[in-house]
Amino acid sequence: MRNAALISLLAAFVLSPALAEDEPPVPNEGPWRIILRDQLKNEKACDLNEVLTYQEIPLGTDVGVDGRVSCFDGREFNFTRKAKHQKFSLEVCSPAVC
Repeated sequence: MRNAALISLLAAFVLSPALAEDEPPVPNEGPWRIILRDQLKNEKACDLNEVLTYQEIPLGTDVGVDGRVSCFDGREFNFTRKAKHQKFSLEVCSPAVC
């Protein structure tokens, strides 16, 4: 009985790192992503699929952000926000524009 407990304890320590490696890394994109996702859903009926590109730009004491996102339905939007307290500016990305 004691050996079985030791073996299961040893197996848990050996397998834990292997299982943790299978999890995908979480991107470090900042809290603006949550606000952008909600705004896209409310204003454009877009369920955010992924952030395709983005850059954070220092603007004085604030940080602006702009980039491009894709929706699950295939649409893409360019987004810009110059300050944390502002809403995002959202523009549909069509083949003639992008």
